[in-house]
Amino acid sequence: MTDSPRAGISLPIKILVDTNVWLDYFLARGAHHDAVSTFIAKAYEREDIALHIPSLSLKDLAYQLASLMKLDTRRAGKDVTPDIAAAAREVSWGCVRNVLEKALVAPIGRTEVLGAFTYKRIHDDFEDDLVLASLDAAGCQLLMTHDAALKRHMGDLCLTAEEGLELLDELDA
Repeated sequence: MTDSPRAGISLPIKILVDTNVWLDYFLARGAHHDAVSTFIAKAYEREDIALHIPSLSLKDLAYQLASLMKLDTRRAGKDVTPDIAAAAREVSWGCVRNVLEKALVAPIGRTEVLGAFTYKRIHDDFEDDLVLASLDAAGCQLLMTHDAALKRHMGDLCLTAEEGLELLDELDA
């Protein structure tokens, strides 16, 4: 790992996983799905990697997954019946339970909200800045995200799932 820009990171490596990555994990669509699924499966089995999720991402994940399932139903030309809506909610709850098996929850409270303001001049997106403040509070060294603007503004702090797989290979070398 000496040639890596992340060579100075101490073990265990704490990685905060952004909502968009978890959506890629649960939705079998998008360019990153395979890399995310492989990364999370491999990282979960390791003792030198600790995955984290911001607490607010859990409610975003549940809401977005249920909404997307109902949208898929409508796109298929069907009505969203109470049973379909209940099934979508139950699946989204199941996904949240699955995340809790794989990641530690990084809480977001008043301190993290105030901390988000320190990132405003670098990346003026309050939701992302809350994630960054959560990363700091949890002591995470990296943020896995597929948000191109956030990655552009934060540089080596961010990595994609594909870069996460490269990191795992470096750790194994």
